[in-house]
Amino acid sequence: MIRLLAAILLLGLVACVPATTQQQLPTNCQADATQVELLAENWLQQPGIWRLRQSALLELGPKKLPMEGFLRLDLQKREARLLAMNDMGLVLFDLLISENEQQLKHAIPQLQQIKGFAQGVAQSMRQIFLTPTPKSTDLLQNRGNSQRLWRPLPGGSLGFVFDCQSELRETRQVSDSDDWRVAYDLYQTFGSARLPERIVLNDYRHNLKLSLWMREVKLEP
Repeated sequence: MIRLLAAILLLGLVACVPATTQQQLPTNCQADATQVELLAENWLQQPGIWRLRQSALLELGPKKLPMEGFLRLDLQKREARLLAMNDMGLVLFDLLISENEQQLKHAIPQLQQIKGFAQGVAQSMRQIFLTPTPKSTDLLQNRGNSQRLWRPLPGGSLGFVFDCQSELRETRQVSDSDDWRVAYDLYQTFGSARLPERIVLNDYRHNLKLSLWMREVKLEP
């Protein structure tokens, strides 16, 4: 991830602490799903192949880097392929991502020169879409209008917050090696599934914020 910051700096950004996205969860309902039901309702744990066109904003301090992204998300194989462009239509990179590996298919010369760039981008995509995921062995904590599945980690914990509609709203990890949060908001119905229209990753250890907005959502037959 630190190499990703170097890439951002190369593109003209200045380090600071971006603001954390505030969430509003429904308050007029009671969350009482079982662990099995929460896992079954989580869209990121269902088999399927999604084609997502996204607008993205990468922030590091007062400077911002807008991008457009085309993501093919295969939730059965647990892999993603991301094609990212800048606001002028220039293809910045083409990256294939699995749970444990990544392969940079193409990148502009400035990014190719930066060691670890692909690893940093891939890690952000994993945290948002691929891993970690809730498990049936996680501890269940009821919070009235929300529920949390969580597990202890060295130096902290990993937690997943679901609202009263059993929709994943937050992944939060604090440990000896990581401190980050992903917020999933504005769920909308696409076909037979509901996906968030806005996703925000905050990496507090590296002062990084990545915001994604779904512009087009298609499920492959």
